[in-house]
Amino acid sequence: NEKWCRDYFLSCSALRMAEIIRAELVEIMKRIELPISEPDFGSQENILSIKKSLLSGYFMHIARDVDGSGNYLMLTHKQVAQLHPFSSYYNTRKIPEWVLFHEFSISEDNSIRVVSEISPDLFVELVPQYYFSNLPPSESKDILQEVINHLSPVSTMKEEQK
Repeated sequence: NEKWCRDYFLSCSALRMAEIIRAELVEIMKRIELPISEPDFGSQENILSIKKSLLSGYFMHIARDVDGSGNYLMLTHKQVAQLHPFSSYYNTRKIPEWVLFHEFSISEDNSIRVVSEISPDLFVELVPQYYFSNLPPSESKDILQEVINHLSPVSTMKEEQK
C-alpha cells in the first residue's frame, strides 16, 4: 500500500513493476527448470546483496551530501543536485550522506531521483580501482581514500595470518 511505501522510502510504482518483472523471471526459470527459492525480504543479507548489485552497475552515479542539508555533489563531474521532490527521502529528517542515484535531471534546480543510501565502505569495496583513481580531487575522494587506507591494514593482517 502507498502509506507503507512512503514509511519505508519506497516507490510504490517501482515495486509494482518489480512484481511484474519477478513474475516473468519466475516463468522463465520454470521453463528452463531452474530451482526457485523463496525470497528473504528484509534480511540484512538480502539488503546488502541488492545494494551491491545496484552499486556494481551504477558506480558512476554516486553523490555525497556535502553540507548536511541535501546538497549532493556528484563524484564524477562535481555537479550539485538536490533530492527530487518525489524521492522518498525528500522532506525526511534522515537525509543520507552517500547515495547512489538512477536519474539526474538538469533543470533550474538540478535533482537526482530514485536514490538508495550506500556506505563509503561498500563503495570502496565494489568500485573498480581505475574509476576511483580517475575521480577528480574533492573532499569526497579524500574521505573514500581514508576508507581505503583504513581497510588496507585489515586485509594485510588477514593475509599475514594465513
